[in-house]
Amino acid sequence: MDLRKNLRLNSGVQLVAVVVICVLLNILAVQHFSRLDLTQDRVHTLSQAGRALMGRLERPLIVKVWFTKGLEAPYNNHEQLVVDKLQELRAWSRGRMEIVVIDPTNDSDLQEEAQRYGVLPNDYAFRTESRTELKKVWMGVAFLYGERQATLPAVTNLSALEYDLTRTIKSLLDGERKLVGYTTGHQEPDLLTAKGPLENLRAKLSEAYELRAVDLTAREAPPEGLDALLIVGPQGVYGALEQYRLDQLIMDGVPVAFFLTNYKPDLNTMRAVPVLHGLEALLGNYGVELNRDLVADRVSNGKMRFPVRQGSYLVYTPINLPLIPNVSDLSQDSVVVRGLGTMQFPFVSSIDLPEPTADGVKVEVLARASSQAGRIKNVQRIDPDAYKRRDTSEEIGAWPLIVSLQGTFKSFHAGRDIPDAVGPEEAAGRANESVPTRVVVGGSADFIANNIPFMVNLVDWMVQDEELISIRSKTVQVPMMRPLEPRERDTLKAVNLLGGTVFLLLFGVLRRISRRRA
Repeated sequence: MDLRKNLRLNSGVQLVAVVVICVLLNILAVQHFSRLDLTQDRVHTLSQAGRALMGRLERPLIVKVWFTKGLEAPYNNHEQLVVDKLQELRAWSRGRMEIVVIDPTNDSDLQEEAQRYGVLPNDYAFRTESRTELKKVWMGVAFLYGERQATLPAVTNLSALEYDLTRTIKSLLDGERKLVGYTTGHQEPDLLTAKGPLENLRAKLSEAYELRAVDLTAREAPPEGLDALLIVGPQGVYGALEQYRLDQLIMDGVPVAFFLTNYKPDLNTMRAVPVLHGLEALLGNYGVELNRDLVADRVSNGKMRFPVRQGSYLVYTPINLPLIPNVSDLSQDSVVVRGLGTMQFPFVSSIDLPEPTADGVKVEVLARASSQAGRIKNVQRIDPDAYKRRDTSEEIGAWPLIVSLQGTFKSFHAGRDIPDAVGPEEAAGRANESVPTRVVVGGSADFIANNIPFMVNLVDWMVQDEELISIRSKTVQVPMMRPLEPRERDTLKAVNLLGGTVFLLLFGVLRRISRRRA
């Protein structure tokens, strides 16, 4: 009996000890933990750029996390994930970062303090078994660095959490924002007032940069201090004065990106309308030939809404159009496009790069069409039926669609007279060769609205602010499937329909045979 009691006592003690150990381990794991990141791009591991950024802290950084407790899905673990990521950043701050977690939900004084920092409440529906109640909740983060402060008003999306946190901290460290200009005067979209997808581009660029319209036809020379210039979809010809000023901006070392459209669709007539911008010779001087053609891909392409008559009604229906190629052949050597997956290029023209390349200029193709794509000259129509079959004049190949150039360039106006409209003071600063700079040329202006992550990466690269590109590219993306050949699709369909039945039939036959042998 004594032996049995001792065994029971030992078993009870061991059980209690195991429970206590498990509880203690869980408590310790909240504060001290490690994780194994098995994702291809290590999206859940703090990047080297983030670590280096925290090493730049020269004085205390106070981070106030304003979060309402007890939120339901999908926000139930947002606070913990935000604090976890901040703790990872703090580990590399050399002790110069402090994290304060505050729940201001039921405290009016704390709510006023949060609003002074720019943290705003959000409407949130609390659901119980008997009712749904709308309340104000808090999910923001404030950053205090000396006299500077920055805020994430509401952290509702965690897909780019590390980027949002490090971008905000970087803005505190850098102080003054860089100036990014965009040209106006040729029916280009105004990036400061444009609606639709360009609103998202404006919002993303405005987080880190100051945007300013640049009129190259003005009496005064372009503003000084430009860190980059975007030329997006001009619908009119650039005159001699404008081309001279563009050229001199490049000579002064201002990085310039050209996104030019040679054809625009007219859905009323179903025709491709030529667009003239007059910049071919200027680009040719820098080593880029933008062709007056359109690239078509009949295997992998995007959709466009076309008017389709259904009875007495005209309905706009999405239809695949070869003139909107999907492009996945992106340069893996470039931080601008690495990790972006697939991009769409509506009504894009091909680019040629004449050889030999000018001395001191590095050329890189950022995006190419697929090997089955063709380029078509003298485009007349945009009707999808017109592109079901290849034309005999169509050239097949993996044509460059976006290229970048780095180095020193000779002026387009070297050895030429200065346009009469250039004032004496502006003419006195003429340069015939550039300082090291960057030029980007893309064969589609409609491309930028569909590929905002690329555009933000590109501007970062143009102003040589590349620390955050690798972090932004880590956001989790669903990769596109490889287009299947008809035979592959038929095989997969057959396996899906008959595979289970055939497997069960074979299993039954084998089982019957084995039972007979037994």
